[in-house]
Amino acid sequence: MGAYRGNHKHPYDQHTLLISGKGKYIRYDGAITEIPLVKGEIVSVEAGVPHVMVPEEDCLAFEWWDGDFVDHECQPVFGEYVDTRIGPDKLRKR
Repeated sequence: MGAYRGNHKHPYDQHTLLISGKGKYIRYDGAITEIPLVKGEIVSVEAGVPHVMVPEEDCLAFEWWDGDFVDHECQPVFGEYVDTRIGPDKLRKR
C-alpha cells in the first residue's frame, strides 16, 4: 500500500531536507510536476501550491515552514499518487 505526506497547501513556503531514503514531491502549479528528493538537498514548495510527498522507500526528512504550520485541503489533483496509499487527510476522516 505505502503512504504519502501532505496532499494539501500552506499559506507559507515549505522546505524539506531529505536525510535518508528515497522519494519525490509532486506539486500542482497549473500542471503536475514531480521533483525527486535527493539526500542532503532542500526542496522548497511555494505558499499556496498544492503538493504531496510520496516515499519510494522508508524516508527520514526534516521539514520547516516560513511561518506557523497551517495546512489547507486542496482539490483532488493527486489521485494517481494517493488513491492506493494512506495519508494524513485519510486518517483524519476515520
